Amino acid sequence: MSGNGANQQALVPVCKGVKYHLWSLKMKTMFRSQECWDLVENGFVDANLAEPDQRLKDNHKKDAKALFLIQTALDEDILSRISAVNLSHEA
Repeated sequence: MSGNGANQQALVPVCKGVKYHLWSLKMKTMFRSQECWDLVENGFVDANLAEPDQRLKDNHKKDAKALFLIQTALDEDILSRISAVNLSHEA
């Protein structure tokens, strides 16, 4: 799944409010394949350092990717419920 964004977006299962257990299973597998699951499940500590190290930068990038995938995977009626969320772990 490490292609361009358009191909990846097409593969995201959309939750319309039914069969949540199946959708969440697919999402967990997708996040694991993108190496984002730990961030989605546990979040990460942002030390707010003046010069963040590469690992922190990578965590921010992975978290933004995971949040985008979550937002893409939700029907608009459901997406509005998490519109104020800034981290994947909060979604």
